[in-house]
Amino acid sequence: MQIQVTRSIRLLVAAATGVALLTVLATSSASAAETKTFTGLKNCGTFPTPPICIITVASLKILRGAVVNYTAPVFYSDHLASPVTLVAIDKRGSTATGQCAFYFAGPTAGTGHCEYWSGTGKLVGFHAAISVAATQTTSLYSLAGTYWFDRHHDDDDND
Repeated sequence: MQIQVTRSIRLLVAAATGVALLTVLATSSASAAETKTFTGLKNCGTFPTPPICIITVASLKILRGAVVNYTAPVFYSDHLASPVTLVAIDKRGSTATGQCAFYFAGPTAGTGHCEYWSGTGKLVGFHAAISVAATQTTSLYSLAGTYWFDRHHDDDDND
């Protein structure tokens, strides 16, 4: 009887461990599947005051036409850094919040990076890591990176 109970407990523990491992693998696969590639272009014009750029081309539909507001730019000798608020042109006026840096001098001149970590409206849970690069057209910059939504519902139609 003792041996049979011990075997039953071992089988139960083995089964529970297997279920737990499968759950972890399925969850990490689902999260990884949600990360998507982003490409686009933004036009920063003459970088007026207050500084803004307009995303003219975007692989993520809701970002087409969005305005990127540089809310508190700080200029250093080789780059600028600023918190940014992205405002989409959807009916909700969805926004995303982040930080950008752009190098205009030195070995990395003409490149930058933006990180977004929160949003409102259709951009709730928005996260992105986007590289910025100058193009041969003045004030036009290419955008490339990844984005994902940190939320548990699928009520958006962003793609």
